[in-house]
Amino acid sequence: MKNRKPTLLLPILLLMPLFFVVNNAFAQPPGYESGYVDGRTITFNAILVPNHAPPQAQADLYQVVYPIDWAQRGLPTPQCAPCDHGGDGTDFTDFHDHVLDSMPGDPGHGEFRALWHVYVVLPAYSFLTGGNPANDNAVSAAYASQMPAKSETAVDQLLDTMLPDGSPVAIEIDTNFYFLCAVVNGHAAH
Repeated sequence: MKNRKPTLLLPILLLMPLFFVVNNAFAQPPGYESGYVDGRTITFNAILVPNHAPPQAQADLYQVVYPIDWAQRGLPTPQCAPCDHGGDGTDFTDFHDHVLDSMPGDPGHGEFRALWHVYVVLPAYSFLTGGNPANDNAVSAAYASQMPAKSETAVDQLLDTMLPDGSPVAIEIDTNFYFLCAVVNGHAAH
């Protein structure tokens, strides 16, 4: 993962309820989600762990939020459409894909390896960053042109994309959320 910093505290506060499970999830069984690994669709489970881990023991999972107008732009349906992970009601961030930076163990064998560190990637809309509302359509168009992002490389390219004025198309937020995961099926759920 490249060293990126969120532009404002506001997006972090807005996204705090987005995480995979609510606080009482330690008593619940693991959740199951679809995700992409290098363009391949998989099903994985998620088991919460404490919110800290040394960087060398981490793998990256990106929750890549679709632009608000994804359906009007003809994008395919996201893996989560919607997934209200935080239980706070449906909003545009509940339409997203999960992109893993690597395969978490052998599919179907329940093998756990690294701790997974969750990052949220979303369009750099002006209402999130305090920018210019006139740029929101350009942000949506540039962001949508790279969706779906099905690999870490594609996510990095999305995060590196700038508008002609030099403003970012996407922002990344470190959720400080960690979980264990194993691939339970080499194919998508459903």
